[in-house]
Parts: sequence; C-alpha cells; structure tokens
Amino acid sequence: MELVYALSAFVLVAGVTAGVALLAEHWDPVARRLRGPQGAGAEAAAAVSVLRWEDEAKGPPPQWRRTVEKLGRILLGRTPASQQTRLSAARARLVWAGYENPRSVPLFLGLKVAMGFGFAYSYTLYGLAIKRVLPQVLLVSIVLGILGFFLPDFWLSQRIRERQRLIRNALPDVLDLLVVCVEAGLALDAAIAKVTDPEFSKITPLHDELRRVHLEFRAGRPRAEALHAMSERTGVDGVRTVVGAFVQTEKLGTSLANTLRVHADAARVQRRHRAEREAHMVPLKMLFPIVFFLFPGIFVVTVAPALMKVSEVFQGLLR
Repeated sequence: MELVYALSAFVLVAGVTAGVALLAEHWDPVARRLRGPQGAGAEAAAAVSVLRWEDEAKGPPPQWRRTVEKLGRILLGRTPASQQTRLSAARARLVWAGYENPRSVPLFLGLKVAMGFGFAYSYTLYGLAIKRVLPQVLLVSIVLGILGFFLPDFWLSQRIRERQRLIRNALPDVLDLLVVCVEAGLALDAAIAKVTDPEFSKITPLHDELRRVHLEFRAGRPRAEALHAMSERTGVDGVRTVVGAFVQTEKLGTSLANTLRVHADAARVQRRHRAEREAHMVPLKMLFPIVFFLFPGIFVVTVAPALMKVSEVFQGLLR
C-alpha cells in the first residue's frame, strides 16, 4: 500500500514539474536571449550568445530532469535508425512550437511517459483515498493512461497552431516595414535589424526569428542558409515562399524592394481571406451553444406556462 502511494506521488510530481518547466521555458537560452533587450538591457543581452547552448556551463541538470529524460529515451527505440527518425520528427514539432533546446526532445517524451503513468495511477490512488474497491480498475486505468500519454501531443499541437497563426498574421506588417527600409536605402541585414528592434516593433514569434537571423548574419553564417533555417523553424508556407524569393533575388540581382512589395501584398490578401473565412464560420460555431444551452431555456420560459395551464384544464375536466 505504501509503495503504491509513493510511486504514484513520484510519478505525479515528476510529470507536473516537467510540464511546468517545459511551459515556462526558464531553461531555454534562446528564449532568454530574445527577451534580454527588454528586461535586462542590451548590455546583459549582448553577453549571451543565441548561437550556443549554455546548459553545461551552469552545472549538471537537476535529478528530476535527468529522470524524465531517461524515460523519454525509452520511446526513441533501440536501433540508431529508429532513434534518428523519431528524434527528428519530435524535434521538428518542438522547434515549430518554439522549443529549440536539443534536450527538449527527451524531456518532452519523458513527460508523455510520466503523464501516462500518472493518469493511469490516479484512478487507483482515488480508490485508495476513499478506501473502496473501484469497479473496472484496469480498464479505466488503461484509458486514463492513454489519455495522459497523448495529452502533451495535443497541447503541443495547439501551441504550434497558435505560434504559426501569430507568424502568418505578422508577416504582412513585417514585409511592409522591410519595403520601407529597403526603399530608404538600407540593405537587407540593416532592414531586418531595424524592423526587429524591440523599441520600435511589436514582439511576435516572427520578430524573434528574424532577430535570430540577423544575429546569425553577424556571426558569419551564409545568408541563404540562415534564411532557410528560419523557414524550417517556423513551418509556415508563407515564410518559405518569402525566403525562396529572397534567395532568388540575391542570386539573380533583381530588385529586392519590388519582390518584398509583391509578397507583402499577397500576404495581406491572404490574411484578409483568413479573417473572412473565420468570420463566416462564426454563425456555424454559435449554432451548437445556442441549440444546447439557449433553446432549452427559451423553451421552458415560453412553453412551460402554457403546459401548466393545459394540465390544469385537463385536471378540471377529469374531475
């Protein structure tokens, strides 16, 4: 009995702690570097590089993280081919969600295992708490375990969708600002630095990615390679199209301002179409709450008095 309590408490605490750590991003050096100019000042931000990971410089990770990472490595498989395939797929999804630390992959997979065990043991723990033998313990535990195992995937999909939505909505405005800067005589590097300045622009995931691209330019990374890496990190088709246009413009020597203007107009039209599509879906989305929550109340208020009157009439006739 005590062993079950201890094991259940350990699994639940490990899962919740890992989830909070993954959500908060406190251990992500990239997020701290990108937030640096606002909170700690430009001098403190300049002392930290966005192009290297500094986890090892701060000492070994805590014990709970190492335990969760060991659980996550179980899901990677035993053969190198399966490990590489699953690692690449999980890492791509985490990067799209904004988690670029290489250690986030085993941590996320370990979180899935920990939450699966935690949800599976929760029903048993509830039965022990109320001191009753619950029916169908095995079946309910399996269902809860499957739910807990796939719950992090659902959360990650929602975060990816929200981040990509912010990037798509910010793309036309960023391209418009780049057009203004390029037509004013700035090069692409200087235009990106001006547009992504935290003092003059709204902070979005697209601004963070462009700021990282600018830092990679300054570090000596080839321009085409840095831009393609940004498009892979975002996973947005519009960003891939713009990056391809940038690279092609640089190779062919055509006007960068005209290319930016054309893509800015196209991105603005696509954003308007997305807004119109969402507006057209609003009545359909409101239909189900109205039918299930509003109509019953209206039916009771309008029909109940008449039904009561008819019932009184019939009772009088029967007498």
